[in-house]
Amino acid sequence: MRMIVNNIFNRRIKTLLSVMFVLFVSVSLYAVDEYISKIYKQLDKIFLEKSENALNNVLSDNNQDKNYYLIENYTEKKIRRLIVNNDYDFAMTAIIIVIENNLDNEQAVEMYSIISEAYEVQKAYEAEQEQKRQLELARIEMEKEKQRASVDKQYVSTSKTNTGKSVYISGKETKLSSYSWKGCLGIIDFAWLMEGASGLNNLAYGISLSGRYEYTFPNDVIFGGDIFADGHFLSFSQEEKNILPLFGELEGLLKFATAELSKKLFFRLGLGIYTGKDSKTDNTVTFADTLITPILGLTFQKISLPFANLDIGADWYAGHLFAQSNLNFAMGVNMNLEFAFASMDEVALNLNIGLRDKIFVKQGGFENRASLIFAVGVENVVK
Repeated sequence: MRMIVNNIFNRRIKTLLSVMFVLFVSVSLYAVDEYISKIYKQLDKIFLEKSENALNNVLSDNNQDKNYYLIENYTEKKIRRLIVNNDYDFAMTAIIIVIENNLDNEQAVEMYSIISEAYEVQKAYEAEQEQKRQLELARIEMEKEKQRASVDKQYVSTSKTNTGKSVYISGKETKLSSYSWKGCLGIIDFAWLMEGASGLNNLAYGISLSGRYEYTFPNDVIFGGDIFADGHFLSFSQEEKNILPLFGELEGLLKFATAELSKKLFFRLGLGIYTGKDSKTDNTVTFADTLITPILGLTFQKISLPFANLDIGADWYAGHLFAQSNLNFAMGVNMNLEFAFASMDEVALNLNIGLRDKIFVKQGGFENRASLIFAVGVENVVK
């Protein structure tokens, strides 16, 4: 009986000791896991921030710990992850720190050798790619220089944006943008010639021709010329036919404008010929004789209206100063409304209604010559 009791007691003692041992081991493992886990978290943060000093501090502070191999293994695992991601810079730094803290780590030395070789291969590859990139950049820059040279030769700056950038057009359009022209045929030209002192007047019908040309230089200075000619060959007056002239005019003028003032304001200088008498006219008629005169004038062109473009101008005929003794003053005014009705790739068609008036102030009164013109015009398309 006593023997049985002793056996039971011994078994209980063994069970108790076993339980105590398991509890001790579990507590110890938990304690190890807890502080190792904290170090793992530190290493995670270090490799995320790639902090060389922080990594060295963690390894040097724990390299005498009996569980240092766990810390070392985890560090090497993080280094291998860097290698997979081709981040050889910090991988090389980290493996050197591992070796410095444990010179007996043969695995780390092998890893250093692998990283070093891979690092050299990567640097060679990156150098090659950089060289290719630089060559490509140089090629692109050379191509841009060629294009700039081509732009300088072939392109003209036509306008500027609010930010100061130039807008360019090329090829055939460049020529269209640098010059413009317009021609008009006046198929209906009614003229009224009136002499105030004698009360004589004449209503006549004729035709007219007009044209203009303008060239815009790169500095936004515009030079050009205007021409106008008309002749009246059919009289509607009830006066004696032999005392009324069939009159006409011819003008040729140079003009210029500058963007500093306005691209629409032109100064004009030229020569005009205005006929008032012909061989059939009675010499007693007081209409002015043919006047050949220099012309000085101003004109506004292409004034945009909601329905049309307006040209308006005035000219001074300097010939009155020396051409005729009975002529005190002479001038002319003109106005034209342009209505566009058709446009093609290169030319546009328009209808023009013009008014022209010439005033001659004489010693014995005044003379007025007014014309109403309906003309069909054609001009180039400026883009």
